[in-house]
Amino acid sequence: MLDGPSQYVAGKANGRPDVDPYHRFIINWNVNRIMTNDKKLSRRQWGQRVLAVGGSLGLSSVGLPMRALTTGASGATALGLMMAEDAYAAQSDEYVPNLVIGSGYGGAVTALRLTQAGQRVTMLEMGRLWDTPGKDGKIFCKPFSPDDRSMWFKDHVTAVFSTIAGIIPINTLLKTPVSAGILDVVSSPNMDVYLGRGVGGGSLVNLAMLITPYRETLQRTMPASINIDEMYNVYYPRALKGLRANKIRPAYFQASPYHKFARVACTQAAKAGIPWRSLDSGYDMAYMEKEEAGTVPKSALGGEGGFGNNYGKSSLDKNYIADAMGTGLLRIQPMTEATSITRGADGRYYVSTKQIDTVGTVLSTRTISCDRLFLGGGSMGTTQLLVKCRATGTLPNLNEHVGTRWSSNGEIFMVRNVYQSTGAKTSVLPCTGIDALDHRNQQVYSMNISIPLGIDLFSTAHITMTQTPELGKFAYDATSKQAVLQWSSSAKTEPVTSAHAVYDRVNKVNGATYNRSWFGGKTEGDNATYHPLGGCPLGLATNDVGEVKGYPGMYVMDSAMFPDSLVANPALSTAAFAEHHIERIIAQMR
Repeated sequence: MLDGPSQYVAGKANGRPDVDPYHRFIINWNVNRIMTNDKKLSRRQWGQRVLAVGGSLGLSSVGLPMRALTTGASGATALGLMMAEDAYAAQSDEYVPNLVIGSGYGGAVTALRLTQAGQRVTMLEMGRLWDTPGKDGKIFCKPFSPDDRSMWFKDHVTAVFSTIAGIIPINTLLKTPVSAGILDVVSSPNMDVYLGRGVGGGSLVNLAMLITPYRETLQRTMPASINIDEMYNVYYPRALKGLRANKIRPAYFQASPYHKFARVACTQAAKAGIPWRSLDSGYDMAYMEKEEAGTVPKSALGGEGGFGNNYGKSSLDKNYIADAMGTGLLRIQPMTEATSITRGADGRYYVSTKQIDTVGTVLSTRTISCDRLFLGGGSMGTTQLLVKCRATGTLPNLNEHVGTRWSSNGEIFMVRNVYQSTGAKTSVLPCTGIDALDHRNQQVYSMNISIPLGIDLFSTAHITMTQTPELGKFAYDATSKQAVLQWSSSAKTEPVTSAHAVYDRVNKVNGATYNRSWFGGKTEGDNATYHPLGGCPLGLATNDVGEVKGYPGMYVMDSAMFPDSLVANPALSTAAFAEHHIERIIAQMR
């Protein structure tokens, strides 16, 4: 159990501007209240309470940093919070031993293991600290009631499903205030990439699927230096435990009206000779059963998903990041973007940063130096940053593999007319999927998802993941000063063919057809992904623990490391490989 803080350490004591007496009193009162009422908090519970106190004091609304640090000979933990916009802006450039850019799966694992090893860590996150309720009393908004919490600086909702019934255009129907919302869409020719923005990264907006990839896939795509048996025997189980994975109870799945759509999809797949299975999930399935019983507030069964879940989901801020906060050695700076990296003559890395508020106003720009730099901004964020640094000359020794081997994970979206009832009630968070072989005898994975409109659609929906023989790359655009994804219009050909090879069989045996009304007249959505991969391939741009070639002490810890499609949701693999890398990195530090 954790011995919690008993006093607030003022900003000046840490070389930072002090906060005013009123705010210091409020901070002290909140921290002491927590520790008085909860003497036996676990580290995770304490970490969650630290985040909650920050939210109650308005940190998420202005994006100012929360700090938990260890001080004094006794090692008592203290909480330091900067409470005014000008307080953060007034801070000068600083040095930290370990800097993590991004709070998604790779960054969260890295932060936890470093802090457990006694290392102080600072984490930067572009998005908000999501723990302050909106006007409706909820932290996250519902998909069909978007507001300033929904989209990242866009004036309308962007969705994979472009139309309803082939008539109503979704992407122009739902208008939103331009603000720092939770879901971002990075568009390039032929591909829209959906990303989570906030402390917890993609775990805030994904469907919580924790899928172990096929052994054949890892053997085919990973460098020979990676021990595949060790990944399956050690690191995937470790990540599943850290992410609190669980599966739906079979008897509940078979009886619940909220999973009727999935039962129909599974039955039709089985009739075509394709096996289905329950999937590991980061959503608490016991909580889901309580939702149906009416004893707790509804989330997955109440239409929540895509813009965050108010209940039930074990996102990274509830597990790895909370555990890291509980050590007292992690400081998080939300609403802060890394804009450039250079390496000094002293061997340290110098990261230029920009902090904004929720309407996009720049509050400050400053530089943070560090001994070790861990990149966890995701496939898009990490790759775009490094390609920019190479092009602008701040990291000139990055090799030619940086910015290559990008994959959409072979992601194809389909809706099928099954001509039988699939139920008006649906769970937004899925729990089943199928494993199949395509026309080339290659593995295809597909999960059954719902369309939560509250009416019986007599349809099933699917996200299919396949191999991607044609890969993308990034090029720097000097005009926009950004690295831009180059994804060929022909790159979707094989994934579409693979997905159809599976579902053509399912349709034929069951008398089902494709529903074209959701994708502008097409039978599939083929120009979007929630699961981008690659850009800094393991073994090519980096060594086998993610250290960037030519730059010792800088590591790629996120999904940018994967050199090809995983044919699976990448969240679990990112966490597992980050566990693999950081264990070896820490051993080298000793």
